[in-house]
Amino acid sequence: MSPDTTVPDSAGPEAAAAQDAAASDSAKPTPAAPAGFSAEPLRIPSSLDDVAAAAFHEMTALRNAVTRDTYRNDDFVLPAEVLLPGYEPSEYERRDGRLIREHGRLVGRVLFDFPLTEDVEMAKMMLEIHPHARGRGFGAAAYEVGELAVRDAGRSEIRTWVVHREMAGPRIPSPSGVGDIPALDPAAQMLLRRGFELGQVERMSVLELGAEHDDALRALRDGAREAAGVDYRCVSWSYPTPDEFIDGYAALKARMSTDAPQGDLVEDEQEWDARRVREELEATAIARRDSVLVGAVQHVPTGELVAFSELQRMDDGTRRADQEDTLVLREHRGNRLGMLVKAENLLAWRELHPDVERVYTYNAEENRPMLNVNEALGFRPFVSEGAWRKVLV
Repeated sequence: MSPDTTVPDSAGPEAAAAQDAAASDSAKPTPAAPAGFSAEPLRIPSSLDDVAAAAFHEMTALRNAVTRDTYRNDDFVLPAEVLLPGYEPSEYERRDGRLIREHGRLVGRVLFDFPLTEDVEMAKMMLEIHPHARGRGFGAAAYEVGELAVRDAGRSEIRTWVVHREMAGPRIPSPSGVGDIPALDPAAQMLLRRGFELGQVERMSVLELGAEHDDALRALRDGAREAAGVDYRCVSWSYPTPDEFIDGYAALKARMSTDAPQGDLVEDEQEWDARRVREELEATAIARRDSVLVGAVQHVPTGELVAFSELQRMDDGTRRADQEDTLVLREHRGNRLGMLVKAENLLAWRELHPDVERVYTYNAEENRPMLNVNEALGFRPFVSEGAWRKVLV
């Protein structure tokens, strides 16, 4: 899924790092907790200088260890000062979590997002166990703590997104009919044992940037511009969004909840307006000192924004960026606007941030039109992610 939607750490690939830790966890639905197990509430400090920030720093170190293990690189390692703004309270989601300890040593965490304006029956959950603590029952015990917290919050459904490592053997097909994951992956086994169903398979892809690729991007951009014709023109901006585009941008964000493929994970239509863009998107990005470039296509006859694509870079010291939401409105598809807006935005990004070497993005496996665009641009598959759901009874 798009990395901006599931967990407080980031829109980015933190959601994909929800790699379950339980390669050898018991199959019992309510296993006994291992010796020394404890779970404490996640407390968010007002600043990283507070005495209370010690646990947040511990959690950051654990998060980064799991991320390195999941992606086999340092591209998604984030410092505490980048993570903290993402945990600020929001009127659109309530965030909560538990820190999992073994005899006082932090070995895992369970995080929740409770939507407050749409999908109010749902909880989005992420579970992580330190690689050194896996296989001893902490993943299973942490899950029980998490499900209890979801029930106590009055939610009737859990959704989670998990990176699945490739291995030989049987496959679990996506209900969309496109994509599958390895059935013997330990994370998949744990989820199946606890009553989860696979709802969708997403592909995380990576694009290598550099001057040697710019001519190919220009050729793709120019070809798409010619195909689109004079009725469409490209516009772009960095946060904060100019007033002339804010309403159109909000409308496009709302359509992401209805026009993007969702597999068996249908969500309520989201309500977006200028205020929500300012408070939910821009405030956090600006507090984190993110670099954000939004490229859009404007329909000249009406003045409406009909397509957009976002590129975002956190102030984390890495040379990577994330391609976040991308959408072409249904009524304007077939004009190569997806290629136009992505290629144009990547070229503009190269001018602004020539030191960025890689861009990561997510797409549903059934979203073949957008995958075709990405593959033509040079994106290659990086990892597969399963989107899972469990209805609580």
